[in-house]
Amino acid sequence: MIPKKAREHIEEYISQEVYVQIAVIKGKEKVSTEIAIDKYFNTNHFRDFSEGKPYFYFIDGLRDKCLGKLKNSPMRYKKTEDETIKLLQKKLNDLSDDELEDTFWEIETGEFFTGEQIKELENNCNELIKQLNLSNINKTEVQKRILKFCENYERLCQKKYPEAPLPLEILKSVN
Repeated sequence: MIPKKAREHIEEYISQEVYVQIAVIKGKEKVSTEIAIDKYFNTNHFRDFSEGKPYFYFIDGLRDKCLGKLKNSPMRYKKTEDETIKLLQKKLNDLSDDELEDTFWEIETGEFFTGEQIKELENNCNELIKQLNLSNINKTEVQKRILKFCENYERLCQKKYPEAPLPLEILKSVN
């Protein structure tokens, strides 16, 4: 199972990306949120998003941070007061070489992933690609999916920044 903290980080990142793009379209074009979403479908951002690129970037970043690459690092045994480095050293020293080759570090959240968890991310990405495929799915369903990302982002903003204005005001229209 994908670590909760990392899953939330990915969802926040993707929701924010989608939200900002739609808010920019809405602001520039002076249109409703629904029309802004329709216009979003014709952007390079949506094309990249619907091809799973945000997930692929995240996954590629994870693969690049395989602990196996640090097996012979002088940092492995160096004294430090940095808690993050101490955690990394503990992993490096506690895991076997085979385990190190199958352990990946997500720096933003400090979470460690296994190859199996990366496969789960790839499956999630493939599912998202299917859900955003305008040629195979009813456009209304894709609109709902995009609106859900925006709604999730507004909920997150309400928790983190309760006084911040939300340009799409989706939660106001839902409540």
